[in-house]
Amino acid sequence: MGYKSLSIVQFVFIALCAFSVLDFAVQTANPLDFADGLVFNQFMFTTEGIVGDIFKNHDFWGMMQFWAYCFFAVAICQLLKALGSDR
Repeated sequence: MGYKSLSIVQFVFIALCAFSVLDFAVQTANPLDFADGLVFNQFMFTTEGIVGDIFKNHDFWGMMQFWAYCFFAVAICQLLKALGSDR
C-alpha cells in the first residue's frame, strides 16, 4: 500500500474512534436527554445491535477495546508509512 492509501485507512479508523468517543460523551453528558447517545455505540456494542449481537459476551469486544483496535490500526499504518518513506 502506498502512502496515500495508508493515510486514508488511518483517517477511517481515527474518524470511527472519534465518533465512538463523541457518542459516549454525548450519552454520559446528559443521559436523560440522550439515553442512546448517537446510537453508534449501541449498534456496535450492545446485544440489540447487529455487531454487538455477533460478539456478545466476548471479552475482546467492547467500546474500550474498539478504541484500542483503532489506535493499533493507526499505529501500524504510521509504521508502514515510515518504513516505506524514501525521504
